[in-house]
Amino acid sequence: MEVDGVESNENTVVVRPLVGRAQGVGVYLDGLGLPDLLATVAGDDTILALPRSVKKTKTLKKQLKELFGLKGGSSQ
Repeated sequence: MEVDGVESNENTVVVRPLVGRAQGVGVYLDGLGLPDLLATVAGDDTILALPRSVKKTKTLKKQLKELFGLKGGSSQ
């Protein structure tokens, strides 16, 4: 897909799609109905993916990395 990276801190996951693709990828993520994803906020080339709970941040990051075929799904 059109995503170059997924990063996180203690409470937010950042998805880095190609320039101009963030809104489309955000709509796609929202439409998946992932149980650990509360909402997304998309700019032009960055998406904030908000987990339902701080305890789910690592899990959400791993899910998104796997979804986009990125390596290192279990690291933070």
